[in-house]
Amino acid sequence: MRRVTYFTIEPHLPVRAPMSLFYQDEKNELFLSPHVRLCGFSAMAHIESKSLAQRFAEACAPRLQKRYGNETTLEVLSWEATEDKKLLERIRRDTDLIRKRLDTDNLAPNKAP
Repeated sequence: MRRVTYFTIEPHLPVRAPMSLFYQDEKNELFLSPHVRLCGFSAMAHIESKSLAQRFAEACAPRLQKRYGNETTLEVLSWEATEDKKLLERIRRDTDLIRKRLDTDNLAPNKAP
């Protein structure tokens, strides 16, 4: 079976995450979604390249620092999984959304790019 590599963004917050994400925060399972929101595994961004993930993290950092404090940092992580259609579609969909957000400079979570 073929393996596929994708990238995610893990935030490191100086404060506790919102109460709705308490469990994910406690278990160190907190990630950034393509909608520029903190989330758990199920909604985390699946990004096709490390360079795009780094660009997205750099663009989102000021917004998250304003929300959670200046010490907030974002780390790009590499993941590897067995290739399947659902995973490949998820990577494509999230990557397209992130590219649109970066191209339009629209990082507001409540606005579609």
